[in-house]
Amino acid sequence: ACSSSSCRVDTEAMAIAIALRKAADHGQRAVLMTPDRTLARRVVSALDRWGIVPDDSAGRPLHLTAPGRLIRHVCATFSQRLTSEALLILLKHPLTATGSPHRGNHLRFTRELELRLRRSGPPFPEADDLRKWAAGRDDSDCVLWADWVAHWLSQVSVSGVERLSAYSETLFNLIERLAAGPAGAIDDSELWRREAGQLAFAVLANL
Repeated sequence: ACSSSSCRVDTEAMAIAIALRKAADHGQRAVLMTPDRTLARRVVSALDRWGIVPDDSAGRPLHLTAPGRLIRHVCATFSQRLTSEALLILLKHPLTATGSPHRGNHLRFTRELELRLRRSGPPFPEADDLRKWAAGRDDSDCVLWADWVAHWLSQVSVSGVERLSAYSETLFNLIERLAAGPAGAIDDSELWRREAGQLAFAVLANL
C-alpha cells in the first residue's frame, strides 16, 4: 500500500485515465472537471501513453504538450550520451513516425528493440549496434527501419558551444526526421499540427 499523497494522486490519475480511455474506445464523450491542476496534468500524462490527447480547457504550458516534450527529449541528446532508455523514450513518443505510412511497423520494431536492449544492451546504443541487430533478422522492413534510426543516431552528438542559429537548425532537422519516420514526410506527420504544434514551430522558428 502507498500512503503518500503523491502516490494517491498518481493512483487516482491512472484510474481516471483508464475510465477516459474506455470511453474513447467506445466512441463516447467524457469530461473530467477538477480544480486540481496537478491531478489534471497527471491524467493527461497517463493518457499520453496511449496516444490520447485530451482537449484541456485550462490549457497547458508548451513544455508539457506532446511537441514540447519531444523537443525537450531531443534537446537532452545534445548534453549527454544517449542511453538505451532515452532512445526508447524518443521512439515511443506519440509523435514519432507519425508521417510514416507504416507506423504500425515502427511500433512493432520499437517493442522488439526494447526487448533486445533490456535483455542484452548495450546501455549506450549506437548506429552500428542497431544495424547489426536488424541484419540478424530475416525482415527487410526491419533493416530499413533500423537504418532510419541509425541515420538519426549518427546525427546526434554531445555538443559544445555553438551559435544559436546552428543549434536550432540541427534541432529542427532532428525533430522533423524523427516525426516523419522511415519513408515518411514531415508534412504528413502530427508534429506541427494543432495549436500546440503551431506554437512549438513558432518558438523554434523564432530562435
